[in-house]
Amino acid sequence: MKKGKIKVSDVYAVVPFDNYIVAIKLTGKQIRETLEHGVSAIDEGAGRFPQVSGLAFTYNRIAPAGSRVKDVLIGGHPLVTDKEYTVATNDFLAAGGDGYKAFGDAVKSSKDYAVIGGAMKGDKLVYINAGKWIRDVVIEYIKSRKEISIRVEGRIREVK
Repeated sequence: MKKGKIKVSDVYAVVPFDNYIVAIKLTGKQIRETLEHGVSAIDEGAGRFPQVSGLAFTYNRIAPAGSRVKDVLIGGHPLVTDKEYTVATNDFLAAGGDGYKAFGDAVKSSKDYAVIGGAMKGDKLVYINAGKWIRDVVIEYIKSRKEISIRVEGRIREVK
């Protein structure tokens, strides 16, 4: 986006899909697998490169597949493989879209997983709001601020 007043059409251009927020429980191992998948096609320009918050990681694009992700920090602490974390994403990725198998497997492993009227249900799901699109959440956030500042936070760094 260009500097200046942000219009609703700008948000629609950046967040074009009708997705809603989903929070699911993943183990540290599943999070690492998810990040590996996210960087697996970086040289192809695939659209699945991860966007993260509350998490930082380093990766090496020329390392063998499955070992490209190096250091992973969640809330400034090293990722623990067998610990369970709550992860927010969108409904498309939570269902395994763009090949995010770890998300889809976690949701579908829920004891009472079901899809009812297009909404997911299961014990690995922490939060779903199928009544509010992500772009509407972004618009509300922008409206609640006088100014939006951007900065490079270094959450994702390539290493050699």
